[in-house]
Amino acid sequence: MATKTTKRKGETSTTVSVGIRIDPKIKFALDLMGRMQKRSLTAVIEWAISNAIAQQQFRAPDETFDEVIAKVWSTDESTRFVKQAIYMPETLTYDELRVWETIKSSLEFWRHFPTGEEVFECWVNFEAVRTHWDALLKHVQEHKNSPVIVDFDTIPF
Repeated sequence: MATKTTKRKGETSTTVSVGIRIDPKIKFALDLMGRMQKRSLTAVIEWAISNAIAQQQFRAPDETFDEVIAKVWSTDESTRFVKQAIYMPETLTYDELRVWETIKSSLEFWRHFPTGEEVFECWVNFEAVRTHWDALLKHVQEHKNSPVIVDFDTIPF
């Protein structure tokens, strides 16, 4: 995912570039919609995707995907990951599940340690996850071939 850099030093844009392939008929329709709405092709695509997200139901008929994304979204990668694992565990890849299982088994990432499958956002020590995020990812990578989750311990003995 490419993030644009603005002319000001160190400042990043709020948009990312995405390369997609679409059917020529859909592209034609999007071009015409853009003319009708006086929008650029990019703005029409963004508008269409936003509408699709807002209309997509999630688990319950009264809960939309957009509402869940609002709970999960954070500019901080580690926070976003933990919230995704809590609210949308079915979207995690195998490698992400290994990270989440390591977090779940490591005491220092919790204010209230989960004893069952249910996990609440308020139980997570987000500061500890943020502080140790890079080391945690490295730890999971180093133990990727282990048949069991290896607890993460930042206290050297």
